[in-house]
Amino acid sequence: MPATEASSADLQPLSQRVGEPRRVLHAALVLTGVAVAIFVVGIVVGFVIIGRHGGGSIQGWDNSVGRWYLHHRGWLVGISKVVATYLDALPLGVICVVLTAVLAVTLRSTRALIPVVAYFGGEFQVFAIRTVIHRHRPPTADYPAAGAVNGVHETSYSFPSGHSVAVTAVVIALLGCIALTYRIWWPWLIALIGSVFVIDTRLVLGVHWFSDVTFGLLIGGAWGVTVAFVARQVEWDDFLAVVRSHQERPKANEPRSGTDRP
Repeated sequence: MPATEASSADLQPLSQRVGEPRRVLHAALVLTGVAVAIFVVGIVVGFVIIGRHGGGSIQGWDNSVGRWYLHHRGWLVGISKVVATYLDALPLGVICVVLTAVLAVTLRSTRALIPVVAYFGGEFQVFAIRTVIHRHRPPTADYPAAGAVNGVHETSYSFPSGHSVAVTAVVIALLGCIALTYRIWWPWLIALIGSVFVIDTRLVLGVHWFSDVTFGLLIGGAWGVTVAFVARQVEWDDFLAVVRSHQERPKANEPRSGTDRP
């Protein structure tokens, strides 16, 4: 066969694509491995740079950035409060579930799962790291403290920033998948700009330290990129192949009846 001639596999329609359980296993292993690695790095950063209870080597820089924002936030306070309300954990989760349902109907592809996988993976990192790193928020995070914004009351642990991790993961995963699919670079840039804007609103409100949102951006970005790459490797027929393999396994192990003997 000439080298330029397409193989029958290349000409096979997508609708006739044969599902392979190993693709699902590979995707699960990659996601699990990256999630564990991110958690470990987050804990190391927490102990070495942040300090388990804050006051680490980066605290001086955090204090300086916090004071700068306190005197330069101006009109950004209003839009920052909107972002804080509608992109908080619960509203963002609802948005991701609805978006997944819409994409499932329109795309009919496993890529519809990107929003929920990115969201829950990001929120898991926030929860897991905060169970170990107990850094308190800036004093300005709880009104009526000096410098606090009216109506702002955030008292949970500070590292990493939940908004930074979850929003960054979802935005980068969605736009990153588009960039990979169409081999274009600008969706990555839009995702980065959008994520930086969100983390900036957390500093404007004074509810996080600079290092909370910076490392939150890195954590969410790492998870979002992973989800974007993995989402392109698996389709529904791969999941169906896993189901079929489990259904056929008991039949293969059933003893033959007497009438089946020769």
